[in-house]
Amino acid sequence: MASPQSPEYVVYKPPFRPTIDKPSVILYGSIEQNTAVDWQTALASSLSDLPIAILNPRRDDWDSSWVEDISFPKFKEQVEWEMDYAQVADVIVFYFAPGTLTPVTLLELGMYAGTGKAVVCCPPGFYKRGNVQIVCLRYGVPFIESLDELKEQVRQRLDAKLGQKLQS
Repeated sequence: MASPQSPEYVVYKPPFRPTIDKPSVILYGSIEQNTAVDWQTALASSLSDLPIAILNPRRDDWDSSWVEDISFPKFKEQVEWEMDYAQVADVIVFYFAPGTLTPVTLLELGMYAGTGKAVVCCPPGFYKRGNVQIVCLRYGVPFIESLDELKEQVRQRLDAKLGQKLQS
């Protein structure tokens, strides 16, 4: 669902399927209840002055009883939303919070590391940090260690995209 903070800044969440007509960022990463902070809202808020679209897969109506199988329509809808909007997004953010497992985010990093759109934040303490470091090195993905640095890197990428849009 859209959450307009200003006329030009908007946050979209599944299952809403908007047409994206401005620079955009999708937020992949730790979402475990009672373990991961809501880093997505903090990152989105830090970008609220930009005329961009934030694609936040953290679904408001998620139900942990959903069967994680292709035959379960709501689950399939969620995964397809994420994959579809990763292809549309200009920036793909990955956040690996210490103390979380995030196996799906590791899979997604493998899927999108070679796109040139990825930015990774993986603070010390994440259990597979070494694997994430090596993937980032192999594919030239910026590797960041704090959420504050992540906010700066994403802003720089989106500012560059906005500059390109103004020149065209």
